[in-house]
Amino acid sequence: ILHLPPYSPDYQPIELAFHVIKAHLQQEGLHCFKEDQIFYKLYAACGAVTPEMTWGFWHHCSY
Repeated sequence: ILHLPPYSPDYQPIELAFHVIKAHLQQEGLHCFKEDQIFYKLYAACGAVTPEMTWGFWHHCSY
């Protein structure tokens, strides 16, 4: 059994990934007029999170 601390954004790797995605969207701008454009921009923003970053998120959160 892995005992996790109470919820804290500082210890959740997904919060760090969300930060990268939001920063990418802010940098690129979200000027879309069609639904498929929004999905494409979100898909591209998710691609900004690399496998190397995910390992860094895990290590940063002490997992």
